[in-house]
Amino acid sequence: TEMIPRQQNKSFVLIMPKKIYERGPISQLLKSSFGFTASLVCLALLGDWAIQEFAPVSAGLAHDHIVSLWASFYNYVKGTWADGDDSKTAFLIIVVCTQFYHMTTFWAHCLSLSLLDLFPQYFPWAHQWKIQNPDEAVDTKKLVWTALTCLFNQIAVNGPLAYVTYSITKAANMSALPEDIPTFRTLIIDLSVFAIVEEIGFYYGHRMMHWPFFYKHFHKQHHEWTAPVSFVAIYADPIEHITSNLLPLMAGPWLMGSHVVSYWLWLFIAVFVTIQVHSGYHFPFLPSSEFHDFHHLKFNVNYGVLGFLDWFHATDGMMYDTKFAHIGERDRVFYSFDDKKEMPKQRGMPKALSRAVTK
Repeated sequence: TEMIPRQQNKSFVLIMPKKIYERGPISQLLKSSFGFTASLVCLALLGDWAIQEFAPVSAGLAHDHIVSLWASFYNYVKGTWADGDDSKTAFLIIVVCTQFYHMTTFWAHCLSLSLLDLFPQYFPWAHQWKIQNPDEAVDTKKLVWTALTCLFNQIAVNGPLAYVTYSITKAANMSALPEDIPTFRTLIIDLSVFAIVEEIGFYYGHRMMHWPFFYKHFHKQHHEWTAPVSFVAIYADPIEHITSNLLPLMAGPWLMGSHVVSYWLWLFIAVFVTIQVHSGYHFPFLPSSEFHDFHHLKFNVNYGVLGFLDWFHATDGMMYDTKFAHIGERDRVFYSFDDKKEMPKQRGMPKALSRAVTK
């Protein structure tokens, strides 16, 4: 890739690489998380059209079943904790239950991945998919501190922010009523808008965090891990956690005035992907973690998640330079377990281990 040298400026290096790179190839963008996500959306909409066209009765029965399940949960909260009041029920579901739901899914996922890092001798198959330094043990004390920081952010930041912003949630007409549960088509449209809004908010918020002042005072903590692990997903200063993580995540549901079911599904997907791209593993059949892992390695590239804004602003070019071309080529969904042969093209992997993994 042709590079244009720039006069070095120490304050600017945090924002952009020391050299300007051409944007990555559009073909690679279509193979990465952006292409994978767009393909899933198109398939979901096509599947919905087919079901509505050829099996409308089945579609109606499926929707009615979901409404029935949600009604049981809603009525339980309403009768047990809300004294039969719909407004109290909405508050409890949107603010309180959402926090329990998020924490349960977050900790189940992070702890599962942490077992792979803490006890690699019991999971040799997993380390075939490790992106950086698969032969190095994770610092246990550092990992515990990172996990405790995540717990602090969830208790001291997530909950209070949900409470404070509940007025915005009400103004956006977000509903928890069973009769307002969206159709599958509406759900897919909602999720697509959420993803675009979140990418815009995260990309520019994250890039702002790499300005020298914000990096020094807020974002540097997150980059203590150059080879990230699952808990690094929300290992951040509270100010950064609010501006870069939470507000972009919540902006889409507010904008669309979506149902809590849409919000919860979005929360699960977004948090799952955030944990996955910080996990340090590139497992088959899951979104590639290479793009954001490379950001932790090099700091001033790959600011987004889906990658289309990085492509637009040419902040993804370093990953496709000759020196790192093998990493850029790996940034795609693996659809076969045979793709493990690509993983030995590692940063710092010893040759002996490289040969062992390919056997």
